[in-house]
Amino acid sequence: MTITATTAAAVEALQPTPVPAQETVESPRAGRPARRTFTAEYKRRIVAEYDQAPAGEKGRVLRREGLYDSSVKQWRAQIEAGTLGRVSKKKPRAGLSPEQARIAELEKQIGKLETDAARKDEVIADRDAALEVMGKGVAFLEALSKKNTR
Repeated sequence: MTITATTAAAVEALQPTPVPAQETVESPRAGRPARRTFTAEYKRRIVAEYDQAPAGEKGRVLRREGLYDSSVKQWRAQIEAGTLGRVSKKKPRAGLSPEQARIAELEKQIGKLETDAARKDEVIADRDAALEVMGKGVAFLEALSKKNTR
């Protein structure tokens, strides 16, 4: 065993550089584990290792790799089907023609206007009801006033 002397500069160089708090960016998934991706080669190696492991050791392989048996089963099915490692092409989305885009925009505007009109109709109905109640109250007070003046 060899012991080497290190200088203070060498020790500082090995220390991680702290990131200032103001530069840290909060993402929507902050604090949650990131989704892992695996290469086709890794998947084949793990499936082979899992299949060769004795009955009591299969769980140890899964724990060591941080996997679930459902992942291994899915990968095995992909290997057997010959689809492991294939990248499916995304279907191109048909863009809207200018006329269709304009129609969609106008339909959206119509929906907003209809919602706005319905809300205003409710406000008008509430005000009409309040005016009716106030009118009845005024009529009652006038009748009461006439009765007291007689």
